[in-house]
Amino acid sequence: MQRGVCSVERALARAGAGARHRIEHIETVPDATLHRFAELGVIASMQPTHCCDFTRADHTDNWSRRLGEERASRAWRCRDLWDSGATVVLGSDWPIAPHPPLEVMAGARHRRPSRDLTLPPHNAGQALTALQALQAMTLHPAHAAGEEHEAGRLATGYRADLTVLADNPLTTPAEQLAALPVRMTVLNGHITHRDPSL
Repeated sequence: MQRGVCSVERALARAGAGARHRIEHIETVPDATLHRFAELGVIASMQPTHCCDFTRADHTDNWSRRLGEERASRAWRCRDLWDSGATVVLGSDWPIAPHPPLEVMAGARHRRPSRDLTLPPHNAGQALTALQALQAMTLHPAHAAGEEHEAGRLATGYRADLTVLADNPLTTPAEQLAALPVRMTVLNGHITHRDPSL
């Protein structure tokens, strides 16, 4: 991780600002590196599904054992990166991991294995709020792509990309979010899915 941030720092020193740099698959971040993301404007791209479905809270999983307790204990520091001022973007790592966005957002909030939500969360203090998880799937990816003036929000003059859900994702409990029915999807103003009930 430190190497990736240092590489971006060297690139900025040579070429200056312009490109929006991001580091993908951020899994473990040392304390000394946290603030560097915001300092350098590096986007932190994370996949909560990996934390939820490929590790265990007690670090007895293969990933945690191979990294060791110190690095496993600072895994998927979504909240620390957010609080340090970094732009956190959530994704799924599809096709390696399941891609449904609601499942990714739910995992960022509950940090539990999707196959058994009664299991303890992996590093619960790193959970995002409902609003943070939503922004990390909408506003922040638009910023990462340089499209923040045309995408990522519902506003006049923006692309009409939207999803209509059966309930409010900000008030739906994290453990129920993945199963929230999608009533309609619209891509650039064109309906791509409509529930028969509408």
